[in-house]
Amino acid sequence: MNNDTTEAVYNFIVEYMKGHNGLGPSQREIADACFIVRSGVLRHLDKLEAWGRIVREPGKARNIRLPEPVEPL
Repeated sequence: MNNDTTEAVYNFIVEYMKGHNGLGPSQREIADACFIVRSGVLRHLDKLEAWGRIVREPGKARNIRLPEPVEPL
């Protein structure tokens, strides 16, 4: 798994949340924006969560959040 792609996923999440009042993107939105398959999104999200860069809340749609809030655009 490519760390550059993982970084691109993270950057997309941050920018998306800035433009959507802190709401996280769906896995489909991440896949479409980063040109990866949805199963690949899960692996990148797992990696980002292990690194402490995101937090996921099980059982919730759009369950991605950042440990620190982002400033809206």
